[in-house]
Amino acid sequence: MSGGTDQTNIKQFRAELADLKKLSMDRLVDIADAVGKAVARQVKMNQIRRFLDGARKVEAQLKNPEDFDKVKDQIVLLRPKLAYAAGRHRDVKDLAELLDPAVKSAAQTHDNFMKFLRFMESIIAYHRYHGGKD
Repeated sequence: MSGGTDQTNIKQFRAELADLKKLSMDRLVDIADAVGKAVARQVKMNQIRRFLDGARKVEAQLKNPEDFDKVKDQIVLLRPKLAYAAGRHRDVKDLAELLDPAVKSAAQTHDNFMKFLRFMESIIAYHRYHGGKD
C-alpha cells in the first residue's frame, strides 16, 4: 500500500484485525482512516463498494443475532470474493490481504461481523475524504 502507510503499519493492522472483538471502535476507525487514505489513489470506490455489497447481502439475511450460524458460511465465502477481486485487479491485492484476517474474524461471532461492516463503511468514508477515485 502506498499513501504513507508503511509495511510496519500494515502488519500491525492485519494482526489487530485478526481479532475484531479486542478492537475498540475508536481503534477500528483509526485503522479505517489509515487504510482509506492508503488506498484512495490506487483502488476505485466501486471496487470497495462491491465487496461491501456482498457483506450487506449477508447482513440482510441476518434478522437477529441468533441466526448467525445460518450465515456464517456466507461470511467465510467473502474471502474468495476478495481473492478474485485481487486477482482481477492487482491494485486491490494489498487491500484484500489486509481485509482477509478481518473476514476470518467476522465469521466467528455476530458482534465481530457487525464490527466488520462498520469497518468497511468507514474505509469507504475515508477513501472519499482522502480524494479516492470513483
